[in-house]
Formats: sequence, C-alpha cells, structure tokens
Amino acid sequence: MRGVADQDFRLVFGRTRIDYDPAKETANRKKHGYSLESAVHLLERIMLPTGGPLHHAVSDAFQENGETRHQHMSVDDNWQVVFMVTTMRPDETVRVISFRRAHETERERFRELTGYRER
Repeated sequence: MRGVADQDFRLVFGRTRIDYDPAKETANRKKHGYSLESAVHLLERIMLPTGGPLHHAVSDAFQENGETRHQHMSVDDNWQVVFMVTTMRPDETVRVISFRRAHETERERFRELTGYRER
C-alpha cells in the first residue's frame, strides 16, 4: 500500500490552506469572468460541507510548466458547472491556477461522472 504522494490532490481538515497568485486574479477575471477567490470559496465548501450533496470530480495528475496539476469540475453557487486547475504546494497548500465556466463537452462529461445536470 502506498502513501499519499506529495503532488496528489488532497484537502486535509484543519491543515489545508487554499491560495492563489493575486497577480493572476485580474487576468483570470478578465479572461474567464470568474474570480480565483470564488474557487477558494468553492474548495472550502468541499472541505467543510454544510449543506446538501456536493458534486465534484478531480482528474488524475498531469505535468505542466514543471509542476504537477489537477483539473476539477464542480458546481458553483449559481448551480453552473465550473472548471478549475490546481497544484499542491508544500505544507498542504492548494494553489488555484485557473477557474472558469466549464465548456459544453466538459459539462457533459461531468454529467456522465456525477449525474448532475445544470438547472
């Protein structure tokens, strides 16, 4: 049995921090219409669920720009499927790289994986 690799995505209750590069906030908002802070909020909701069921899917790890990254699809506060990219940093820190509305093909794949269909 293997342990959790340093680059594997994980949310550890009481230990995980979630952050993003503030310099990328404006660029992501301009390009995708979504705030990286919204991605932080969404991941915090996944880590500390307080309501109904949360639909969330995480990809296997992939390499980009010399680091291990993960793709996620989840449902935002407006019941729309969103897509984000994260990387794990030291000390259980999840760094949000990008956050946007999922494309139609991604939304269909999310429905296949989770059964969730947008309202």
